Amino acid sequence: MKHSRRQFLQVSGLTSAALIAAPVVVPSSVFGDDTQVAPSERITVGHIGVGNQGGHNFRMFQGVKEAQSVATADCFKSRREGFAAACKGKAYADYRELIADPKIDAVVICTPDHNHVPLALAAAKAKKGAYVEKPLGLTIAQNLLCEKVFAENGVQFQYGTQQRSQRSVYLGNQLVHQGAIGKIVKIEVDAPDGHGGGSKTVVPLPADLGEDGFRMWLGDAPKREYTADTCKPDGTYMIYDFSIGYLGGWGAHPLDMMVWACDADLSGIVRVEGTGQINKDDLCDAVFHWDMKIKLGDVDFVFKPGTDRTRFYNAGGDWIQVGRGSGTQASKPELLKIPVKEENALPVSTHHQRDFILAVRDKRSAVSHLTDAVRSDNISQLCDIAIRTKSVVKWDPKAKQLVDATAEQKTIFDRRPLTV
Repeated sequence: MKHSRRQFLQVSGLTSAALIAAPVVVPSSVFGDDTQVAPSERITVGHIGVGNQGGHNFRMFQGVKEAQSVATADCFKSRREGFAAACKGKAYADYRELIADPKIDAVVICTPDHNHVPLALAAAKAKKGAYVEKPLGLTIAQNLLCEKVFAENGVQFQYGTQQRSQRSVYLGNQLVHQGAIGKIVKIEVDAPDGHGGGSKTVVPLPADLGEDGFRMWLGDAPKREYTADTCKPDGTYMIYDFSIGYLGGWGAHPLDMMVWACDADLSGIVRVEGTGQINKDDLCDAVFHWDMKIKLGDVDFVFKPGTDRTRFYNAGGDWIQVGRGSGTQASKPELLKIPVKEENALPVSTHHQRDFILAVRDKRSAVSHLTDAVRSDNISQLCDIAIRTKSVVKWDPKAKQLVDATAEQKTIFDRRPLTV
């Protein structure tokens, strides 16, 4: 059952004004009738990583009638076996065996950040669609390789930026996209801040993980001793061997709004400079307290820690703002009453996980596709490079390469090389 943009915005009686702070509640009727899909016609799904976000996504996929979860893989035995039992599927200690299973059509990758692209590459080569949690790669080089391999293999990709399937943020992005406030001259993006700290005291490996599980968890990351904060949040989000911190881990959400609503990041050379704090002697040694001043062509762009919002300004000071929690807001109420144009409109999705399954089934692009995932994640990566090298970093978005890069910038650009 298809829905127009107007139906999408008005379902449950919501008006444009109501979307400012409306919770996202999707009635079952929005997905069509409630008849069951024959098992032979369902997309079979394997879940890799079923911890915090992975467990959430697993539960969300159980409500998608066109999908059937059949397997789980996790470095922690209790997780993989518990979720496999929940779907009456198979538990794998080694994700490679899950990906190689010919009975699995698609995979959901919700591992720690540093394993996102390596596992996604394996899925693409196996011709399996991949739902990949944000952020994308550990480096820009990984992002570009991922984009290349998925294009070569012709398989579907969905990025875990679920706000693209939320009515509460769709309106603002669509209004900016259709030019409701005209040319964008400035963009402000806030994302929650990170931190240092974390225990560096070596402790025994949990029996539930074990040596084999820990090796699998580390993947291509440098080998290290296990501490109580290594394999769980916030260590997994703030240790530089595994992540660039909330620059990417949370910045992915409001930065995704920026690239979805407008193409400022493609308008000309990107110039990035700024400051941030790095506690190199802490376990958590990723950047936090960042303050970035960026030029996207001729568009001014400010990226700082804050709530979670993306605000677009025109030359007269009018603005439209979108946020996962706050929905759509504007400097003038009448801006939110501008009719949504059907021509060249943003794609509609009412359920992020189902959108991925339908994309795999119908061999079409998902709403959060890989091209935009690379665009938004590259901004985070450029910020990390600028802060760590204390330099101005320039990026050519058309050539997809650094401009006049120093040796130090190039080293961070590809600090964790991957091969296919």
